[in-house]
Amino acid sequence: MMQVIFAIFLAMVLGYLAQRTGLCMVRAVHELIARRPAFLLAILCCGFWYWLIVPFTGKEWIPFLANRFDGTIHFLVGGMLFGLGAALNKGCSISTISKLASGHYYMMATIVGWTIGWLLLPALTPPVNYQPLEPIHSPILQVLIPLLLVLFFSIIKTTPERRKLLFGVMFFGITASILTLIEPQWSPSQLLKDISYSVYHQGIDNWPELERYAVIAGLIAGMAMGAKNRLSLLDFEFRLKQLLSHLFAGTIMGLGASLALGGNDSQLLITLPAFSPAGAIAILFIIIGITTGLAIRKAYHRMMNKDKA
Repeated sequence: MMQVIFAIFLAMVLGYLAQRTGLCMVRAVHELIARRPAFLLAILCCGFWYWLIVPFTGKEWIPFLANRFDGTIHFLVGGMLFGLGAALNKGCSISTISKLASGHYYMMATIVGWTIGWLLLPALTPPVNYQPLEPIHSPILQVLIPLLLVLFFSIIKTTPERRKLLFGVMFFGITASILTLIEPQWSPSQLLKDISYSVYHQGIDNWPELERYAVIAGLIAGMAMGAKNRLSLLDFEFRLKQLLSHLFAGTIMGLGASLALGGNDSQLLITLPAFSPAGAIAILFIIIGITTGLAIRKAYHRMMNKDKA
């Protein structure tokens, strides 16, 4: 019982940090395009703090996290679709919930679309086969050490204000890694995946445990507490076009996450620290997909403004 309470507390801390730092892959790619890569690098390193925490806990590498897959076209296409959907949605997995907790209730359409996307893939395509790889039981230091060194040097070269932001992202990664030790399947995209599969297979006995819903509730509560400007329900305006656009974007994100076996949250916090080639490909193409989606949005707005002129 105490472990569940501690997991909920950690989720609340994560939610607060995500809200305060504006943690979002779409924002990180925006900054990368503006030649400020440190924010994206800090996000990419979030899951790797796991390896620095494990030695102090006395625990072993969690078998669930050890699931590694060979990189295939499915992860490339899945990452690309998820990135495009996130750009259209103006938010990734975590930031979607952050905005929802801030009173932007149209993000519920994204979550509904995400679930539809998860359900569509197995309904429209034959089962996809993935090639598993042997698990690893210690970090690949040749990758981990240079990555963390680059992150620290990037932080040193930033302004004091941005340094505070990047340390907040680092603390998010450390907290998320501790939560992963306690509840490996805590992430929002994993919960949505399991709910979708339970609905598809009509498996009443396979629904996620109650504790996982409580952890997500803690995450949302932390985000609500961390919101600087929260929109009240009375001030929310129902706009059909906005809801439909987020429903569409969420469906694209769900299709991509289904192909890539997870959204950007599970890719960053599970597959990357597992040094999975599939996770690396998925994250790379999520970034490419977001970049492409941002370019499409920019071109669309430019065209619309030109027509108005």
